[in-house]
Amino acid sequence: MTSTVGDFSEARQPARAGSPPTARVVAIVELLAEANQPALTLAEIVRRTSLSRATAHAIVSQLVEHGWLIRDQAAGTFAIGPAFAMLARNLGGADHLLRWATLTVRELCARFDVPCFVARRTAPDVVTLAAHAFPPHLTPDAGLHPWLRDGARIRLRPPISREFIAWDSAQAQAAWIARAPESSRTRLRLALDAVAERGYSIERMTADHGAIIDALGSLDTVSDSLRARVDDLLTELSVIDYLPDELDAFAAAGAEVPVVTVGAPVFDAADHVTAAIVTCPNTALRADELRELAEATRDAARGISAHLH
Repeated sequence: MTSTVGDFSEARQPARAGSPPTARVVAIVELLAEANQPALTLAEIVRRTSLSRATAHAIVSQLVEHGWLIRDQAAGTFAIGPAFAMLARNLGGADHLLRWATLTVRELCARFDVPCFVARRTAPDVVTLAAHAFPPHLTPDAGLHPWLRDGARIRLRPPISREFIAWDSAQAQAAWIARAPESSRTRLRLALDAVAERGYSIERMTADHGAIIDALGSLDTVSDSLRARVDDLLTELSVIDYLPDELDAFAAAGAEVPVVTVGAPVFDAADHVTAAIVTCPNTALRADELRELAEATRDAARGISAHLH
């Protein structure tokens, strides 16, 4: 299997010799940590793991000493102990999404030499930039992406962040589209379909993209009427995504495609879009360059989704 950025499978790991002693420990822990697994005697552990009695006894004795297993002296059985249970609880509360996504954006940044970031859905209509990576020739204060900073909040207003909307229910999509000016609603529907089919959005807003994002972020402090007017203006200033025939036309003409960002969704265990991996070329790319970047971004997001399921 060809390895990709964000693919955390064993195919990415260098070949190396296994560790039989480690495998034996893991076999016993996995056996006793199974859901609804009752305590087992040493004889049952030996039978279930195919280990020798001497080996199994040595391992469970060490695990009991460290609190990973607990022994019922009267029944002669072993079960998961408090130290392992505490470790599992700590891991359950760990922010795996941010850990994996941070690694992913760093790898994408290194591979394509463009800024990358993680956007998390922190409210039904808000995403927050949780982590980012810049290539060596850029710095966060270079001015090319003034909106790209950890903690920046962006409202899920049309037409931006389509990768968060394209997999929502038809009712939620309709409500989101209804917030846009009527003149842009047909294209928004087509764009959401295109994003869902290919697995990523392509932002091709005007050269004032950064200013538009900053304006969107400041709307929480203004009145509802002014917010609605600015929303409409920003939407009309935007050319919403690329539809399939438009990308085909660029490719057929050998022309470069102006791209600000490419965003791909990360799905949680309930198959809701909980975050997005976003690459930021902010330049014109050949059709094949755009396809490579976009597919790598999509595959990286899929790799994270697989680990959240």
